[in-house]
Amino acid sequence: MSLQPENDSILVLDGEEFSTLSIVRSLGRKGLTITVAATDDKAICRYSKYTQHFFTYPDPLTATEGFTQTIIKKLTEQNYTLLIPVTELTTLPLAKIRQQIEQRTLLALADNQALDIVTNKAKTFALAEKHGIPIPKSYHIDDLQALENCITEINYPVVIKPSRSIADQKNDIRAKLKVDYAFNAEELQQKTHNLLKYTEIILQEYFAGTGTGIELIADRGTIIHAFQHQRLHELPLTGGGSCLRQSVAVHPQLLNYAQALIKALNWHGVAMVEFKHNAENNQSCLMEINGRFWGSLPLAVAAGSDFPWFLYQMLIHQQYPQQFNSEPGHISRKIKEDLYWYIQVIFRRDNSPLIKWPTTTQLIKDFCSIFNYRHHFDAFYYKDLKPGFIELGRTGLWLYYFISGYIRKRWLKKKHLKIKQTQAIAQPLKLAKNIRFLCYGNINRSAVAECLYHQRDNKRFSVQSAGFHPKNQRPADPNMVKIAQEYHCDMSNWSSLSLTENMLNTADLIFVMEIEHIEKLTQQYPKQSRKTYLLSALDADEKSPLEISDPYGKTLDEYRRCFNQIKNFISQLNKL
Repeated sequence: MSLQPENDSILVLDGEEFSTLSIVRSLGRKGLTITVAATDDKAICRYSKYTQHFFTYPDPLTATEGFTQTIIKKLTEQNYTLLIPVTELTTLPLAKIRQQIEQRTLLALADNQALDIVTNKAKTFALAEKHGIPIPKSYHIDDLQALENCITEINYPVVIKPSRSIADQKNDIRAKLKVDYAFNAEELQQKTHNLLKYTEIILQEYFAGTGTGIELIADRGTIIHAFQHQRLHELPLTGGGSCLRQSVAVHPQLLNYAQALIKALNWHGVAMVEFKHNAENNQSCLMEINGRFWGSLPLAVAAGSDFPWFLYQMLIHQQYPQQFNSEPGHISRKIKEDLYWYIQVIFRRDNSPLIKWPTTTQLIKDFCSIFNYRHHFDAFYYKDLKPGFIELGRTGLWLYYFISGYIRKRWLKKKHLKIKQTQAIAQPLKLAKNIRFLCYGNINRSAVAECLYHQRDNKRFSVQSAGFHPKNQRPADPNMVKIAQEYHCDMSNWSSLSLTENMLNTADLIFVMEIEHIEKLTQQYPKQSRKTYLLSALDADEKSPLEISDPYGKTLDEYRRCFNQIKNFISQLNKL
């Protein structure tokens, strides 16, 4: 039964997302008044003809209080029938002020108790185990001792999952966390140590299979409609969000698993229960529950499962969608992300042993699917063309900068390799008095360079180091402190500095670690490029590397290798 809505006004957040664009189009087609909000004033949803009003808010990740205050202010000024947050960036802060919001409007978000379980992977997997739903063998790690207690039992590779995707902010702005992998005990200890600074961790044995999502809408624990998709292309290549996916028939067993979880949670609203399914042995494992709209929503809507409209009907009119089975065989693609996927695959830009590389035949088949009448692009809809063409233009611009950046990087590598081989740095060094060492964070590479130089007896130069990272006074990476101690270099009292223009203006020479740093410095301070060199320019030996990789988050061997490379280069300073 189709409802004719009143002139209800809907506020939809996260206007940068294609899933949000699907919501806007779905509800806009029904005659609802749509207001979209985003952090970016050029968010893709702003260009939809179904967006009647638009405003921006502070970044929920870095300015959470400013974001929530802006939303409350808008809800006070304007009557909205429904508020729909789309990503965890907005759902989690709004859940904390639910009472204030629900005094003003209806919030399209499951209750906080259920939300707390699905946004905490440890609680999600505990719930799954309780109800007999298969999960990979898992270990809950809340401190380093917990890791030591189980490290001898772990089989590799092991998946390192932050318990929460968005960590509570503490002393650093890097609060968005991602899944990682470890292939040996040392690598596991290193990565776990870094991640525990932000959140508890779930370690899981790697389960090989295809990413599969059961998307659903539920009324207080009962699924009233379900849809299933299968991932064809994922970014990153080791597993992540889909950039090409297809609709498939709902798998009865996976639906039963999803129903058991939804009933236990007494879930009210939309969600996606994500599994990995191994077709060879017909085994499946739960990966996570997304308690919100999901990234592949455009596919579901295109295949007939109009979840935004179903949600509106259920929440506002207590009306269930008409029961039907959406069509399998529909395909949906993100243009830019899928183009990048092809670049990654064709040029083998990821060396992870977990990647199962597609055959040439499969690549051609996937590409040719664009000619299938059931193929869709996330941003395109024939009655609302502008967002699609905006995205197409942005993709073209991205591709131009990607290619030109690649060419420029190769040219810079060739240029600086020649400088290194010919020791062209010798003459500028003779005239220099003030030297700056730069890297990204100033807690590893540039910090080591400065500390090692200050250890020297004969100091020809005045040196200072800094980083592009916006936060000052961060301590040195504990792992680098440990490695430095092995070489009698004390970095225990290190305090980082953020780069300023005055530091550069007073420098005679600037040494960076990577070509990327040269590019970044040139973009921000074009006049400084003429006196900027790679640190490796100090050593003409062909065996020494051109660039010094960031060891952050890697094994202790990588930290040791990095330290020794810098130590070698610094030893050349007074010899040239």
